[in-house]
Amino acid sequence: MSPQKIYAEWIKANNVPNYIKNEIKKYSKSEIETYFKNEKLHFGTAGIRGIIGGGTNKMNIFTYMQMTVGYAKYLKKHFPKNTTVIIGHDNRILGEEFTYACASVLTSFNIKVLLFKNNHLTPTPIVSYAIIKLKTDGGIIITASHNPKNYNGYKVYNCDGSQILPKVANEIEKLMPTCEELLTLSYTLKQNKLSFINEKIITSYLKDAQKVIVNKKIINVKKNYPVIITTHHGTASSYLPKFLKNLNFNINPVKEQCYPDCNFTNSPSSNPEFFDSFKKSIELANKKKAKILIGVDPDADRMAVMIKHNNKWTLLTGNQMGIIFTYYLLTNKKYINPYIISSYVSTNYIDKIARKYGVKIYRTGTGFKWMGNLITTKGDNNQLVVAFEEAIGALPTSINRDKDSFTSSALALEIDYMCRKNNMDLLDYLEKVIFTKFGSWFGKTESFTINDLNWKNIAKNKMRFFTNYKNKNICGYQIKKIQFNKTGNCLEWLLSNNSWIKFRMSGTEPKFKIYYELNGDNLEKLQSDYNKMNKELSDLFYK
Repeated sequence: MSPQKIYAEWIKANNVPNYIKNEIKKYSKSEIETYFKNEKLHFGTAGIRGIIGGGTNKMNIFTYMQMTVGYAKYLKKHFPKNTTVIIGHDNRILGEEFTYACASVLTSFNIKVLLFKNNHLTPTPIVSYAIIKLKTDGGIIITASHNPKNYNGYKVYNCDGSQILPKVANEIEKLMPTCEELLTLSYTLKQNKLSFINEKIITSYLKDAQKVIVNKKIINVKKNYPVIITTHHGTASSYLPKFLKNLNFNINPVKEQCYPDCNFTNSPSSNPEFFDSFKKSIELANKKKAKILIGVDPDADRMAVMIKHNNKWTLLTGNQMGIIFTYYLLTNKKYINPYIISSYVSTNYIDKIARKYGVKIYRTGTGFKWMGNLITTKGDNNQLVVAFEEAIGALPTSINRDKDSFTSSALALEIDYMCRKNNMDLLDYLEKVIFTKFGSWFGKTESFTINDLNWKNIAKNKMRFFTNYKNKNICGYQIKKIQFNKTGNCLEWLLSNNSWIKFRMSGTEPKFKIYYELNGDNLEKLQSDYNKMNKELSDLFYK
């Protein structure tokens, strides 16, 4: 059936709400072709994400039922007896409704569903933790992470609390009803198959999360200097400030942003990877004379740190925090068979530190699904030091299997506390302590947004261009080899001096990313080299 015919079916169907009909009537011809494709939604880097609205390729009650029918069939095939699933959601538009739609499908397949009390929004790391603790067969989280407010999403979790890998995702997709069947889907919630999780699970998580603190003595020390926190209207709004206050940090939430709001009223940018998301935090910090800010995204898995360094607000990258976490943990904590996990597009600088302390490093494709599954594979006989990604987000414990803003915030504030006692800040610690021992380094990620419905084909063309690049050097660095890293799903330019540039299409949003890693003896020169490289490659990208 063509997009036009599917569209016509939606227009005349009695079960399509009027608000959706009114929306899709305004679609252009190209929008009908895009949003009414006879093609199922696909799992990307972190689940399925899309714009909320009418159509077979948007997030709505019908596509949520479609996805969950596939998941239900998968569960009944692999976990046929006493099947149980947890469903959580963040603060996004229609999150509660989509949760009950998924629950209606699952209970109709005689799968027991566990929701958090009153179907209240719940942080992703707590959902992952609960799956492990309650020994369920899997889980669903209704979230679009840090995407714009008109997005929602669907993440599926294994029984070990990690996100599903492509093999499982592909099987679920095959079991989903076709797009032509969408409007025939109708399920009623079976109340006898629905239960609510005791709030003790959250108390248990917060207690276990405290164990990330290396120097336990600091928990009882009252820290009087102010720490500013923003949760961007998301799931951590009540939990994270209380958690950090219990560690005796002087937490000052940005009140305008620390309450649930599906419209993100006071957070035009909810992605703490970007400087703009800290605007209100900086305003409060200047009033309180604070020097450190913590920002987390709406589902509370990603965390970023901003500090006032040399009287200038500086946002630390995921790579910088990954290096800092690695060095601090390995120099202050003892491990049995320690290992670190990072992605292929994240920094290699940690290799130098790991070699010195005899620690194994494992690299995965982009997305924490790979890291979470690897933690389970390594088992209890090996101890995780930290898993992290360059695009912010870390897990410095193994109590769950996804990025965790709670444990990573606590660890970051512990290291900041140690730095203050030595008249340093986190950037001083990186550059004056770590770089002094292991050499200078500079890393950066540039993200190019492609504003076109055909963005995937445009991004593929850009990738082909950089794959076939003919020049043998860039800004004084020799391009020694160009290769595609299949596991990392990225194109690699291997440069002289153990440096590199990598290229990757985003798996969840219309973006093309270029990653830089430069090593040398002089940090200022490396920054200058990056500026030249980035200008040259940006010009080529837009050419």
